[in-house]
Amino acid sequence: MTSVIKFLLDPFNILWFMVAAGLVCRLVNYRKSARYLFIGTGVLFLVVTTPFVPIKLLDSLERQYEPIYADQLSDRDASYHIVVLGQGHGYDDRLPANSLLSSGALGRLAEGIRLHRQLSSSTLILSGFSSSGRKPQAEMLRDAALLLGVDKESTRMQTEPGNTLEEAMVYAERFSGEEKVILVTSAAHMPRSVMLFERAGIEVIPSPTNYRLKGSWRNVWFGMPSMDNIEKLRSAIYEYAAILKYKIV
Repeated sequence: MTSVIKFLLDPFNILWFMVAAGLVCRLVNYRKSARYLFIGTGVLFLVVTTPFVPIKLLDSLERQYEPIYADQLSDRDASYHIVVLGQGHGYDDRLPANSLLSSGALGRLAEGIRLHRQLSSSTLILSGFSSSGRKPQAEMLRDAALLLGVDKESTRMQTEPGNTLEEAMVYAERFSGEEKVILVTSAAHMPRSVMLFERAGIEVIPSPTNYRLKGSWRNVWFGMPSMDNIEKLRSAIYEYAAILKYKIV
């Protein structure tokens, strides 16, 4: 999804657009239109900043799959590829690789390592490119995995992909074989990821992580307005928009 579309879909930006439109209408003496816009802005503010709608929409994505455990697998001695999708990192010569990963990327790597330790014949496939031309995400994930005790021989990298569709296509081209595939990504991102890997001809076993909603937080109906609720709604909107895009294209 392009940056422009993301900008236009952002509920925070929509609120500001409505406020600006209301002010313009007020300045040019379109009082009725201005009043409707300000009322609409107030209603939308409550919808996007209070818990009910953001939590319901995000939970509708996160609840579709649950993490797997080795004893749930029909053949835990089979060969597995554990594909860990990237989610960003930074650069700082003072810090080890695990501290340079974003919290999302670190959570995905931790889930991949958990499964790798439970499955004796598994390989970690670490994915992601670098938009800056420096060390790619896949390599940063590999370096962090080594620091956390994973054998280098148990890792593979795909450093080319810049988005989830490319991650699926590169995996299908370079690594697809007889191995069973466990896909690791954030819970809200998993429905889109499964769809794209299946489109690339790869049947996956999903094992989501980085849940934003846990326990009783999944059923919160009321609460004070907060930016965190806007962020939850933003994440859900982006995912549904991307799913719709790939279903249409």
